[in-house]
Amino acid sequence: MNMDTKMSNQNSDDHTCFYHLKRIIIICLLGFCVGYTFASLILMPKMTKTSRPGIQQSSESVNHKGVCKSPECVTLAHQLHNWRDVSIDPCQDFYEAACGKYNEHTISTGTRLSEKSKIVKNLVKEFLDKNEPSESKSEQVMKWFYGRCEEYNALNETENLENMRMERLKLIKKIGSWPMLDGKWKEEDFDMNDMLSQITRIGGISLGFFNLILVKEVVLIHAPSGITKSVEEVEKVLMELLNLSGSYPDVKIFNITSENQVSVEQLQEQVPILDFPRIIKNLFNQKNKDVIWNKLQGKILGLAQPIFFNETRNLQKILETTPKRTLANYLIANLIMQMSMGNQILDCGMIVMQNLPLASLRVFTRNHFNKFNLDMASQLVEDIKESLKQTIQESTWLQEETKKNALLKLKHMKKTIGYPKELEVPGALDVFFESVDMSNKDTYAAAILEIERFQTEQTFNNLAALLPMVPNVELLDSNAFYYTDENHLKLNVAILDDPFFDITYPTYAKIASIGEVIGHEIGHGFDTDGRKRDEKGEERDWWTPQDSKEYDRRTQCLIDQYNNYDDPDYGRNLNGSVTIDEMAADQIGVELSWKIYNRVDFSLEPSIFGFEDEKPDKLFFHLTALNWCGPRPRLPLSLQQEQVHPTHSFRVNGVFRNMKSFAKAFNCPVGSPMNPEKKCQIF
Repeated sequence: MNMDTKMSNQNSDDHTCFYHLKRIIIICLLGFCVGYTFASLILMPKMTKTSRPGIQQSSESVNHKGVCKSPECVTLAHQLHNWRDVSIDPCQDFYEAACGKYNEHTISTGTRLSEKSKIVKNLVKEFLDKNEPSESKSEQVMKWFYGRCEEYNALNETENLENMRMERLKLIKKIGSWPMLDGKWKEEDFDMNDMLSQITRIGGISLGFFNLILVKEVVLIHAPSGITKSVEEVEKVLMELLNLSGSYPDVKIFNITSENQVSVEQLQEQVPILDFPRIIKNLFNQKNKDVIWNKLQGKILGLAQPIFFNETRNLQKILETTPKRTLANYLIANLIMQMSMGNQILDCGMIVMQNLPLASLRVFTRNHFNKFNLDMASQLVEDIKESLKQTIQESTWLQEETKKNALLKLKHMKKTIGYPKELEVPGALDVFFESVDMSNKDTYAAAILEIERFQTEQTFNNLAALLPMVPNVELLDSNAFYYTDENHLKLNVAILDDPFFDITYPTYAKIASIGEVIGHEIGHGFDTDGRKRDEKGEERDWWTPQDSKEYDRRTQCLIDQYNNYDDPDYGRNLNGSVTIDEMAADQIGVELSWKIYNRVDFSLEPSIFGFEDEKPDKLFFHLTALNWCGPRPRLPLSLQQEQVHPTHSFRVNGVFRNMKSFAKAFNCPVGSPMNPEKKCQIF
């Protein structure tokens, strides 16, 4: 290569290097500008959006003890950041400010509450799908039942109907002979009490001549209306199987009170032909049937219906004068009619959870739940009760007599946090599943009958206080309940888990997320219905006339607010009279949660990732609002007006606008939508 060529190449290289260097500098400058602009856009809302010139902020930022970076805290931070709409002035519409971007960051069709319920059920179904071996009897029963259900879905209609037919024939043979099908049937071999006992042994509670219904914690024996029908009506209904004559007193499930209830002994005197104790005992676990019967004395009652007590036309005379063949035909036909089963595809996971809720709950808690949450939640309940106690004592309008009764009710309020401690003992739940017979039940038709029998048995175990928890599918919901007639607060396991509650959350986040829920349920003890019941859950007016009148005035304030609330989806067309109990509980609950929240020493707590500089009082309202963030409502106005819960928007805006602490936190001018001059308060 000659020198000229070298020089030419060198100049070219120098030019190229300079060109690339220039590009790099320009790109860096542009990157810096874009980064600065982006950072400004993010930081600007924190610096200027909620501040107003000349007005001091209600509280200052604090120096937290580190940052919570657990997966649960990161999820919470994501919700706090992504769901809020910083373009909305919180003093105009805090629900939109806190939840306005919800639909942009989730495909959820409900709130965090409803989504958590779905997650729990999906986790139980995942366990069933794995079909791994288990030594637990309750889990074995779940998997067996799930397998029979899946097999049912795989069969065609003809095969399933044939299985049901065969199962009916087996049952008929088990409970006795059916005259319609048995040409050798003999009247002298028929024992009505024996047949009824066999029916209850397979779980039947609708026994033709009388039914068993559960009302609160009492089992009532009542006569069905069909038993009183005339010959013509009965022939149509039962295909001429039952042939009664005459017109009998009308039977109705009338208003059930202590005055129209009678003991089993009194009922037995009126209808001696039926052996009520023998028949009913067969519904119990057979190993403990006498123990259960003794424990349920006073809880199994009869209704003083005319069909039992009428002097001329009563059940005793009906059974004495009706041919045994007719009675046998009627009892078996009545049983078969209850066994009808459709041929639709079943959601087998839900079928298992609905029928075996305690076993399903055990699966979730054993595999996916931190039991330490139970103790923390239990203490929070006590803290919130103490907060309400202080609120009642400091009330400026309640008279001493009313305060005394309110505090007595609060003191005696029972609580169940997650599940009773007895069920934590290994094998404690499995003991109750020992009576489930899975042998020779290789079809869904056979399995569902056995599971339904077991369900009835479990109900009586619970009534007799042998099983410490009601076997109800609601146990799997992410929810909390207050039972007015028991003065009893119950918190389900699922709501004591993330995203509402987690052991890694800072204390203040736990309080803001779940504290409002707990306070809400406790508040139901003092809503327009709860205030009419005493510490035992019994109806009693313990308010002075003056206090009762003032309470009604204060709740009317909430009703008027809801009636005049300009809801973003329904306008001013809502009915506060229907939602008043929930609104009162919301107002009480958030106020109590706020008081507990303010007792926290934030300097000892970690911050939430990305919210290190967020002022604690503002953070409370954002955390609490997350519970009600959700998609646009789908209900038509006519149905929404019948809902006992107010709209999600009002559950945030309607509550916070009545709190001076909210207006102070966000510096809302008096008269703004979130700081009206007239505020509603209960206590």
